[in-house]
Amino acid sequence: MITLQQIARAAGCSLATVSYALRGDPQIRPETRKRVQAVAEQLGYRPNPRFSALMSHIRQSRPVAAGERIAFVWVHTPRAESAKDPFLQRVFQGAKARAEALGFGLEQFWTAERGMTDRRLSQVMKSRGIVGVLLSPVIHEAEVALDLEWDCFAPAVIGSARWSPELHHAGHHHYLAMRLTLEKLAAAGYHRPLAIIEAGVNERARRAWEAAFTVFHPNREAAAQLLWIGLPGDRRVVARRIKESQPDAFVMSDHATIEQFRALDVEGAAARPIVNLHWLPSAPEFGGVNQSYDLVAANAVDLVVSQLSSNEHGVPMWPRMLLFPGRWMDPQVQVARPVRKTRRREVRRTPVVVEPSDPTRH
Repeated sequence: MITLQQIARAAGCSLATVSYALRGDPQIRPETRKRVQAVAEQLGYRPNPRFSALMSHIRQSRPVAAGERIAFVWVHTPRAESAKDPFLQRVFQGAKARAEALGFGLEQFWTAERGMTDRRLSQVMKSRGIVGVLLSPVIHEAEVALDLEWDCFAPAVIGSARWSPELHHAGHHHYLAMRLTLEKLAAAGYHRPLAIIEAGVNERARRAWEAAFTVFHPNREAAAQLLWIGLPGDRRVVARRIKESQPDAFVMSDHATIEQFRALDVEGAAARPIVNLHWLPSAPEFGGVNQSYDLVAANAVDLVVSQLSSNEHGVPMWPRMLLFPGRWMDPQVQVARPVRKTRRREVRRTPVVVEPSDPTRH
């Protein structure tokens, strides 16, 4: 068996340098790491998996240094938007709670700040001793390119957008979520749901919703006709296409699309149930899928911490993808119920769960 001491003699460096270089530690210069790794490969070195596991356990057992921080980088998102957008704040709070539970602080950075470049951001984080980097979801782009000094960091991405380079990421499992939605509708008696998916969201989801809708639609022959990528702005076009396809329910990618659809006020459409693929607690009257991005963000933190514990840095050769389908949420509405009193009738509003109506009535 080839030992680290043999590699050190062959490479002409210290035993400690070999140990750090083989783990990809950024403290070792890139040219030295490559030279040591090349020598190890030539000699046929193979790490002892039991020893590696033991060392990883020892490192994980050490308490986190007081004040150690993970960077939360808002990618192509202005500071004001990151502070006000409810979805983005839910993501950040989920990441913050998990980081603090593991003993880390979370420090925010913005790539969209004036004068900020990828290289400058790298220098700022390095000067502050930050190694773990958590990258925010992007809500305006399907593909993202970032030129950080990756070899110096242990990064992970929140969300499903395509990244260059491709990194470890945690995101929503859009494919399984659409399958769940169609199964719930079919169980309730709806067999011709029509999906309206915003084009940008569809691309960020890597067209997974589109694929699952085609495969799992209860009426596969009609699936292509019942799938719209983008909502036409012309009310007459929408009305004509609905009349032609005769859907019994609607599945929509987000609340903004729902609002745009309702604003068109197409005759008869309001009588059919609407499912939101990105369910919001602020609009519980629309059932759908709670993507639980606070939990997704927490799992992205775990991806960062696992790299820190194993001294892994840089762009991974085989990126890990942790995907979660979310939770189904039944629709809830406020229903007016009259309550008799001695002098006048008052109305009391009680929240109830509304089951989908009989689709044969539409």
